Amino acid sequence: MKATYRYRQERFFAKPPATIWPFVSDTARLYELTGFAPFRFEERVDAQGRVRRYAHGKAGPFPVSWEEDFGEWQENRRLFHVREYRNGPMRHWEWSCELFAEGEGCRLLLTGMAETPGLLGFVARHAGIMDVEFGKSMAAIDRLVRESDGPAHVPGASVEDLVEPAARHRLDTLAAELASDPASHGLAPNLIDFLRHAPIVALRSIRPMALATLWSVPPDHAVELFLAAARNGIMAMGWDLLCPRCRGAKSRVSRLNELPKGAHCSSCNVDYERNFSRNVELTFHPEPWIRSLPDGELCLLGPGTTRHVKFQAEVAARSAKSFDLSLAPGPYRFRTVEAGAEADGDIGADGIIPRFVARGSDILLEGASGRDELAKIVTGPKTR
Repeated sequence: MKATYRYRQERFFAKPPATIWPFVSDTARLYELTGFAPFRFEERVDAQGRVRRYAHGKAGPFPVSWEEDFGEWQENRRLFHVREYRNGPMRHWEWSCELFAEGEGCRLLLTGMAETPGLLGFVARHAGIMDVEFGKSMAAIDRLVRESDGPAHVPGASVEDLVEPAARHRLDTLAAELASDPASHGLAPNLIDFLRHAPIVALRSIRPMALATLWSVPPDHAVELFLAAARNGIMAMGWDLLCPRCRGAKSRVSRLNELPKGAHCSSCNVDYERNFSRNVELTFHPEPWIRSLPDGELCLLGPGTTRHVKFQAEVAARSAKSFDLSLAPGPYRFRTVEAGAEADGDIGADGIIPRFVARGSDILLEGASGRDELAKIVTGPKTR
């Protein structure tokens, strides 16, 4: 026996969609705030060349496995996510957020749907568990938006000290040593506070430049701070080899001379070469004795971790579809999610977007679709 559960909630914010979108689209941070446990996954290429992603994690106390969809989104407008579960209290799960401009603010519509079979699904529906779980997302968005008004605040930071209790005395000692180092530029308290309270998603790949912006300090001061913290045993360094398509770190080493000349991205199903000026990045993370970062992922290639991807959607084979989409003037790359051809095009001040055509293995930009509109035509197998 299978039943369908549906959820709907709205909220008005006195801020425009472009201000609210970063919080709505930061799905990894939202999932952490709502209490989702990190999950493990594997990626396989099917007979059609599409990458399929299979995950294993937990839904509350229940171990579950599912196929993770790639997701669809339109920057500042809409986010849609699907999971197909193989076991547990759900079989099919959908989550959607839409932003509608209203005056100087915007309205957020959050909807959800779940197919809940069997006794577990019955209990989840009638005991209010589904209402609570879907409601956590809106509560997390409310929190992130509310806290964003504070100065130099890390989104989702905890008021509690999250450093391992047994490590706090050692950290205090090293923090005092760091504060006395001229290379710290008086920023040691900022860093220690960050390590004590930041969420997991903010600690896995810390970029000094981003914290320099948050703290309103010179970038070179932040870099020197982190290098000093690495010398005294608070921070660990990592060299990442980024995929040129998804910008994910598919290879990470602690020493630069260990960085490979190339890597394979299983998410994009492409091989790529090392290029120090384009896809090599130095990041930091706390030493494990300070904060134990769990294994697994909280979100796979969502819009929050692929900010360079402004739009992603699926169009059926031999069909055409148009989407409302506003893009700032500048150069853009049009491509499919799967490995294949790509085409570069420019958006002018008039907001006219080229018509995107996927014909076999070719990606073509033909003419123009319209102002703030993307027209996509697929003449071969369906693409994303």
